[in-house]
Amino acid sequence: MQTYVDSNSPRHRLPSTELPRGQVRFPEHIVEGVAKLAMKYGYGEDYARQSLVRNTLAWFYEGLPVAYRELPDGIEVLALGFEEVGQYRRQPQAGIQIAQPS
Repeated sequence: MQTYVDSNSPRHRLPSTELPRGQVRFPEHIVEGVAKLAMKYGYGEDYARQSLVRNTLAWFYEGLPVAYRELPDGIEVLALGFEEVGQYRRQPQAGIQIAQPS
């Protein structure tokens, strides 16, 4: 299996301490890419939305655990890294999801 790494992504250019937190809008190039694929393959709204979230998480946080909440135009990053995300694992909260994007 071949893995593609985009060395232009924030995850590969910045240290984890400088990655965005709080509200993170869906990057325009991801929105456009998902829209093109949705039209080409007839993806439904739910699948396209999940794809926006997954690809945004991978673009910014690939390989790092993230606690986040979905927003209409992006995500809200509440915790980043094993130590911070641990509190959300120990005490789950409604509407908060945990992922380690790849």
